[in-house]
Amino acid sequence: ADRVYALKATSIAAAQSEYRVLRSLRDDHLPVVEPVGVVSDAPEADDAVLITRYLDYSLPYWYLLGRGDPTLADRLMDAGGVLLVRLHLEGVFWGDCSLSNILWRRDAGAMMAYLVDAETTERRPTISDRMRTYDIDIAVENVVGGLLELQASGRIDYEIDHIAIAESLRARYEELWS
Repeated sequence: ADRVYALKATSIAAAQSEYRVLRSLRDDHLPVVEPVGVVSDAPEADDAVLITRYLDYSLPYWYLLGRGDPTLADRLMDAGGVLLVRLHLEGVFWGDCSLSNILWRRDAGAMMAYLVDAETTERRPTISDRMRTYDIDIAVENVVGGLLELQASGRIDYEIDHIAIAESLRARYEELWS
């Protein structure tokens, strides 16, 4: 039906766990990709494939940032901050927020961020300030890494301050959380 799906090879336990988390988040109307199912060859095999539906009209960060729009990094960090706040309000500890684990979609001139990878995600009734801070620390570190990869591949300018961009995610998150 002209739909695109993403396939992720992993263990059966990891695929089933991630499927359940994505399903739970999706059922609560949080911005995540749609989980479709888990497939395995045999009951005794440990290999499985998690199937998710690719988010229509979404784009990966490397494509967006590689287009040379100087305002786009700010809009991506805004969207990332909103996504993290929404998840944290729902008691979700992501544990692996990164530019590659988010798909981005334009939304009336702004950007909307969607969680793609929930492999390390935990859901609780609430999460502590310490867990929130740790989640943001991971996100900032991963954003720095993603931007450095783009610089090394020549997709973005070397003059871009990857640390300032990543730290702006923390500032935007904290402002919105407050």
